[in-house]
Amino acid sequence: MLHRIRRSSLALPALLCALAFAALVVIGCAGFGGPPTVTLRPGDIQALMQKHFPQERRLLEVLDVTIAAPRTRLLPESNRLGVVLDVQARDRVFGGSRQGRLDFDAALRWEPRDQTVRMTQVRVQDLSLDPEGSATRSRAERLGAAAVERLLEDLSLYQLRGEPAARMQQRGVVPTAVTVTSRGVEITFEALPR
Repeated sequence: MLHRIRRSSLALPALLCALAFAALVVIGCAGFGGPPTVTLRPGDIQALMQKHFPQERRLLEVLDVTIAAPRTRLLPESNRLGVVLDVQARDRVFGGSRQGRLDFDAALRWEPRDQTVRMTQVRVQDLSLDPEGSATRSRAERLGAAAVERLLEDLSLYQLRGEPAARMQQRGVVPTAVTVTSRGVEITFEALPR
């Protein structure tokens, strides 16, 4: 019996210390550590991007294009997200097929209307299709690059919803910045003026 009393009498102060420490950490983060952020880690970004692919599109009623297998990379020096995709293009007129690679990057922005992080300023860096050296390949690459930029512009990458969205709304905070860092994509929140 004495053993039980001792253990519970030690557990209560330890629990109170842990709760006090947790409260100090929360207050410290909110008051001194800067605005709250949500960080999407590289693996999270890869998983979010994979949900959008494969995609199939028809270009000028001549080419059927499939883009798939996204591989993402962070570009913190330019505050952009880079993506490489596999491309397959099938010529509907002559029946030929080409495979290749699409490399693009995009800035990210917050869309308050639906609480999403979206791609913006999409720029194709490279679109290469096999076989090398044909005039048709060059035309297809130019058409494909322009079509892909339009297709991916404003693509929703992430949506804040459910309990996290409700908590942010209750606290009166809104996203003010989306930043690509070496750790991931950071969404920074700040309090609404009252």
